[in-house]
Amino acid sequence: MNKNYYKILGLSENATPEEVKAAYRKLAMKYHPDRNPDDKDATKKLQEINEAYEVLSDPAKRRTYDLYGSIWETFYKWRKCEKSNESSEEGIRGANYESHIKLSIKAAANAHNRTFNVAGRSVEVTIPAGVASDHYLRYYGKGGLGKDGGPNGDLVVYISIVPENGWKLIGKDIYSTVSLDLYTALLGGELLVETLNGEAKIKIDAESQNGRIVRLRGKGFPQYKDIGPRGDFYVTLSVKLPCNLDEKEKGGLESSLDTDQE
Repeated sequence: MNKNYYKILGLSENATPEEVKAAYRKLAMKYHPDRNPDDKDATKKLQEINEAYEVLSDPAKRRTYDLYGSIWETFYKWRKCEKSNESSEEGIRGANYESHIKLSIKAAANAHNRTFNVAGRSVEVTIPAGVASDHYLRYYGKGGLGKDGGPNGDLVVYISIVPENGWKLIGKDIYSTVSLDLYTALLGGELLVETLNGEAKIKIDAESQNGRIVRLRGKGFPQYKDIGPRGDFYVTLSVKLPCNLDEKEKGGLESSLDTDQE
């Protein structure tokens, strides 16, 4: 396909690296599927934007693209092999490999390295922060080895995000439920809750009702590659009624009820 990466990002061919980065950030936020739930083409558009940025943000890939246009990738891979084998242009391209992995919400929220077994060899790649479920990542040259000096194939990694700790991910917001004892719900206090970045302290108002939702701004899931603001973290309070009360505790509750009824 004849794709004009400059046009996709709305740039001129003389755009500086800073302008490329700024244009990518703006478009990645604008066309992110989470912001366009009713637009079926949003995911496709975002993939084109990511592809364009991957090429134009890499000086070597950009130079090759500027020289050869839509067939830049063929020449880029050929030139990488040229120094090691003069017959590389006659070689056979390595096979593409696919891998499907499941990530917890916490793992998907942070950039980290993963190792894959590709044709009997270990290949380490970086999973960027904020990768979305059902998203795929393409790693050029990380697939099967080329033959007779031909370029390597690619590694394509498909992502699925699975729930953890009772958390639920909706868009960039995370929803959780925590137990709260009756006394703290009635009298108020503080509660520690687990978030993506460790424990966070939330204030519990007196007479908090069961099912009350507390919002922690900016504590949710990150945007792809940490570009843009994070989502929020929502905590639903589940008031836990006391059990195995002794006679003194029961008497205290009965006295309180009698006082309220007077």
